[in-house]
Amino acid sequence: MAKKVVVPPKERLFTIDEMAKILQVEKRILVEWIQYRRIPYVMVDGRYVRFRISDIAKWVREKNKPAQKFQLM
Repeated sequence: MAKKVVVPPKERLFTIDEMAKILQVEKRILVEWIQYRRIPYVMVDGRYVRFRISDIAKWVREKNKPAQKFQLM
């Protein structure tokens, strides 16, 4: 009997235009974040930038962590 292989469902990939709308930022800002590697993205076929919503959700959560309080001496 063959072993059953579970393949995770494919996650939809979003374009730069779609992600700019989702994040409510201008496209040029998003492109700048990509150029400076400030936002997670994937390359498709070596030339198309796409985004996984799971990566973006994690990135947003990390960016929204409360700032650590420190005390000046």
